[in-house]
Amino acid sequence: MNRQIKSPIHAAVAVTAFALCFLGESSVRAAETVFCVAPDGNDAWSGTLPKANAERTDGPFATLERARDAVRQLRAKANPKGPVTVRLRAGIYRRVQPFVLRPEDSGSQSSPMVYESYPDEKAVICGGKTISGWRKADGKLWKVELPEVRSGKWRFRQMFVDGQRRDRARLPGKNKMFAIANLPKVDTNSWMAAAPEAKGKLPLQAFQFKPGDIRADWTNMEDVEVVVLQIWMAARLRIKHIDEKNHVVIFTGGSWRPLTWSNGYYVDNVKEGLAAPGAWYLDRKQGVLYYHPMPGEDMTKVQVTAPAAEQLVRLEGDMDAQKLIRNVTFRGITFRHTIWTIPDTGYAQPQAEIAPPAAFHADGAAGCRIERCEFANLGAWGMELRRGCKDNQILRNTVRDVGAGCVKIGEPKDCKKDIQETSRTLIADNRFLDGAKVYLGAPAVWIGQSSGNTVCHNEISGPFMWAISVGWRWSYFPLQRARDNIVEFNHCHHVGTGVLGSHCAIYALGTSPGTVIRNNYIHHVFHSERWQGAGEGIILDNGCCGIVVENNIVHDAVAGGYGSNYNCYGNIVQNNIFAYGKMYQLTVYGDQPAGDEQPKGEVFARNIVIWKEGPLIKEKDWPSYATLWDYNLYYHEGGEPVTFFSGKKYTLAEWQAKGLGRHSIVADPKFVDAKNRNFSLKPDSPAFKLGFKPIDISTVGPRD
Repeated sequence: MNRQIKSPIHAAVAVTAFALCFLGESSVRAAETVFCVAPDGNDAWSGTLPKANAERTDGPFATLERARDAVRQLRAKANPKGPVTVRLRAGIYRRVQPFVLRPEDSGSQSSPMVYESYPDEKAVICGGKTISGWRKADGKLWKVELPEVRSGKWRFRQMFVDGQRRDRARLPGKNKMFAIANLPKVDTNSWMAAAPEAKGKLPLQAFQFKPGDIRADWTNMEDVEVVVLQIWMAARLRIKHIDEKNHVVIFTGGSWRPLTWSNGYYVDNVKEGLAAPGAWYLDRKQGVLYYHPMPGEDMTKVQVTAPAAEQLVRLEGDMDAQKLIRNVTFRGITFRHTIWTIPDTGYAQPQAEIAPPAAFHADGAAGCRIERCEFANLGAWGMELRRGCKDNQILRNTVRDVGAGCVKIGEPKDCKKDIQETSRTLIADNRFLDGAKVYLGAPAVWIGQSSGNTVCHNEISGPFMWAISVGWRWSYFPLQRARDNIVEFNHCHHVGTGVLGSHCAIYALGTSPGTVIRNNYIHHVFHSERWQGAGEGIILDNGCCGIVVENNIVHDAVAGGYGSNYNCYGNIVQNNIFAYGKMYQLTVYGDQPAGDEQPKGEVFARNIVIWKEGPLIKEKDWPSYATLWDYNLYYHEGGEPVTFFSGKKYTLAEWQAKGLGRHSIVADPKFVDAKNRNFSLKPDSPAFKLGFKPIDISTVGPRD
């Protein structure tokens, strides 16, 4: 006789105990308690069966919350000795609010807590809603009415058709830009003289446009965004007022630098830009979504999805009370579709686009893992370990098509207490393949005021501004928390494929003793045609101190293999290969302190630099030669004489007379096959006499 199981706790204990009778005492530690969740489950069932029984009186739960609560009850009453696992059957689990875990949902080292997809199945935690009911509109357009939008309950900025991101309607068209004409002139007799922005904020908050580029008769002006491309970021601005007579637009908020410091702009989310196939526009006032289908798309058959949830999972520990979430793993789950709506004052982040939220967010998590998951079609970031997270691991995940970056570690502000600092995160064997779709200046991996992290064996490519960014303090003081971070064995390639290009592949900022950048393979780093000063391999920026850069291979980076700021000190750059920069090979730029010359204090030794085009060093000259460059090999493959600096063109002898490179040489390094980018050295390479050690990249990138 079949009986309905009313208590999931008793059922789970019974299943575990029954298994132990047969496994014997030696297997007690390995015993596993399993709850199941399925899209067709029922929260009134026990959750101990992977599928419903024949009578449909028992089976899996329907929701993650019910499984979480069952685990809470189990741990409170039964104190399980082995792992406790929640397995999600294949299907889509739609959410509007995130799934939240708190300290009471922790596992332990002997009884870890695991949330995972059922073996050989794919569970999708989705923050999106399917949009159906499309009908023909004017011309080639289709439309659908959305009452939730009209009532103000739903507002989205991304849309996907059969899993492919579609762009909002824009002007002047995809891959085209308007040009800012000038900053506005303030006429004391005009309306602008009375505007508060005229008292200092005007250069950040207004510009003159060319006649016709911006129009006051556009539909739903309050939803239009003007996206101003600037160096390493883009400002998204909302229109406050348009003066068509004087061709001036003023915005509700501003950027952090004058808007004329611009590489062009486009107008996003304007109905008048629906002419391009793949464009869509949301009329919030009318609650109508318009779409211009791509060639061959049948709107009666495609699946259209728009996000509704800002986040999908939150781990909420309490650091100050020392109540952390411990030993929780998420494995093999797909996370899709999140939203973030910019403020009414617009959005402009000075660097790295760190303000938008992440689909998976953690505060106060310790010993937790995110493993073999997929993050895709997201509105902002993939994962964030923000405050007080210790000894966590992000392993073997795939992140693609995200609005910002893939992983954020730590915070931009220095924590007051050690317990509040996020530290010792392992980010390994991941594939970060496509991002910065909405927030154009995002890195794939960002590490802020955080120490002891390791970023290794990852593959990173796509429109990211940086593949990996480490550190978050300009200049030397006050000292930051970012230190002892290891960046190694990463494969960073084809970085900066978006409209802003890339600043560089691996970027460091601020005093960072113990930080090491080594054994990375970096190639094909691009810049924007509108921003010529970018696209380098590795950069040590303002205030970098105590960093070792060694055993890296960088080739085909537009702006060369290596660059550093004048305002750096005590870094060691050794045993690297920098090859085939397009514009130049090396650069030392930027923020030389005012007043007396200050020494650079950098060791640049036992490096090989080979090139065919452009100067060796970008600058015309340096303000100070108090630095340590020696034992390097330089070779111009085209046979031209090797000279230092783009302007002075010092010979090697003149360079040595300044105290630099007294043991350096100009010679063919004798690579095995440089043409095909095999940078192994032949046995008779002259680089060996300088102490150069071979660089093995056979284990670079994900290991499975």
